Amino acid sequence: MMKVLIIEDEALNAEIITEHLKKYDTSIEIVAYLKSKEKTQEWIEKNGQVDLVFSDIELLDGNVFSLLKENIITSPIIFTTAYNNFYQDAFDVNGIAYLLKPINYERFSQAMKKFETLKTSAKNPDWSVISELLQQKTKQFKERIIIKTSEEIQILNTEKTVAILSNSGKLTAVDDLGKEHEFRYKLSDLAEELNPKIFFQINRGEIVNINFIEKIEPYFGDRLSLKLKNLKTKLITSASSTAEFRKWIE
Repeated sequence: MMKVLIIEDEALNAEIITEHLKKYDTSIEIVAYLKSKEKTQEWIEKNGQVDLVFSDIELLDGNVFSLLKENIITSPIIFTTAYNNFYQDAFDVNGIAYLLKPINYERFSQAMKKFETLKTSAKNPDWSVISELLQQKTKQFKERIIIKTSEEIQILNTEKTVAILSNSGKLTAVDDLGKEHEFRYKLSDLAEELNPKIFFQINRGEIVNINFIEKIEPYFGDRLSLKLKNLKTKLITSASSTAEFRKWIE
């Protein structure tokens, strides 16, 4: 018999999840309804882990991720929330699905089927590892860069971005026509948000788009010199990134 724990501080949402569970499988046992991080930790320490957890994100005593990152819960978690901006955090822990409220039965059923498929496909599954793999498969990468000036707001599609260069705290995106667009952003954060199959950070201050690389030549110190379309200067890989860059282009 599957044992399910519901962490939810709104009674109506807890009722909806309960109804969906009964409709999906009447044999499922709901072991507890908990409304706070404090009560959740107390319950887990006393009763142990369950087969599956449904958890809201904003609870009575704060955000649930501060609890989850301490590995208090090692069971797989289906997150239920009214917010769409915690997707990354959900898959940094044991999240296997992310349902936005109000939760309809169709999406609920899909999440349950995903859980059952994952559970049967691996013996003694490590849910934190599975969550990371799911994130890699479903992660949404940045498709556009917003360029704000004193006069206007421009939208630059990432697929048309040749390279992104960092200089004195500002970033410059070079588009497919060779035009430069200055904007403020942290380069390391942007590198995480771009599709790694298309973009690669070749050194501390430069990211390149593989689709615009025209020529690669050897450079001093076992580094590489890159000629990109519509970019006047050649870019040089750092010694520490060259090996990974060679693998990436293959």
